Amino acid sequence: MQITQVESQVEHIKPRNDADAYAGAESLTYVRCRVTTDEGITGDGVTGRFLADQVAHLLNGGIAATLKGTNALDIEAITAQLAKKFNPRQSTGVFVSALSALDLALWDIKGKAVGQPVARLIGGARAAVPAYATVGLPAYSETELVAACKKALADGFKGAKILVGAGRGIAEDAQRIRAVRAAIGNAPLMLDANCAYTVAEAKRLAARVADCDIAFFEEPLRGNDIPSLAELRRAISIPLASGQMIQSVTWFRDVLAAGALDILQPNAAFCGGITAMLRILALAEAHGVPVTGAGGFEAANLPVMAGHAHGGMLEVHGAHVALKARFATHAEFKEGKLQVPDAPGLGFSLKA
Repeated sequence: MQITQVESQVEHIKPRNDADAYAGAESLTYVRCRVTTDEGITGDGVTGRFLADQVAHLLNGGIAATLKGTNALDIEAITAQLAKKFNPRQSTGVFVSALSALDLALWDIKGKAVGQPVARLIGGARAAVPAYATVGLPAYSETELVAACKKALADGFKGAKILVGAGRGIAEDAQRIRAVRAAIGNAPLMLDANCAYTVAEAKRLAARVADCDIAFFEEPLRGNDIPSLAELRRAISIPLASGQMIQSVTWFRDVLAAGALDILQPNAAFCGGITAMLRILALAEAHGVPVTGAGGFEAANLPVMAGHAHGGMLEVHGAHVALKARFATHAEFKEGKLQVPDAPGLGFSLKA
């Protein structure tokens, strides 16, 4: 089954409303990759907004030329070949983003070629995965924030996540957290700082909301620095989570070895695809550290989280809602869980 074409393009999606575009104009920019084989089977993959034009250029240029005539089912060989040619010094960035989208497309092809969902090829651990909602976006007023979290829970999500450290002071963020906790009762509540804080700042916020039963504090520190994460974890009682945009398997190895996180958050759309994510889940399982989805692209991550026995919850990101309009097919959300589609492949497809 030879690869005949690799094509990629950047898409910019208008958010449903201004508040959804919390990361600026590029928050709903993504790169799509389609791989076509000589047997007429196509596979789709995606990656995020970072250096999107450069990622698409690499996929359409050097990667497409290198892989023409290669067997699409030889995913391990393709990964090694591309890494040797385009990333000999083990850097990250554009190459790993491009590899993430390509790897997803190749797994999509593999599932279609054998007539099975990728989740089943991985192991078929579960038929559905619980999902939580990231709906607490920074542009919301406190009233809007509370309403969004309550609605997410009413819609069946297993928890709500809100963003902190996005322009407000620590005291105001703490007040918003307390308002949400009072409104949603005992439902799981998560925080996400998107790497906004120093260790001292993160400690201050954690101290102010220590009695709010926070399920986890995601990406609290600048640069996801491992020694700093370890220091923070020793200092506070709130569980720490990170990894959604990390593109190095060795970072995941090192953060686990340092005992710096309570929850690991790899994302197939960024970490190198399903091939890399399976290695990361194995590391997490060996260290006894749970895995929870983050960073959006839940459709890309569902096969791994459902297929691998160590898979955990998935994030459904409010800022990615408009992306669903680009899907021709996608997983059904029912009773608080994303259902694994029966269709062969990844279970989602993109409109032309």
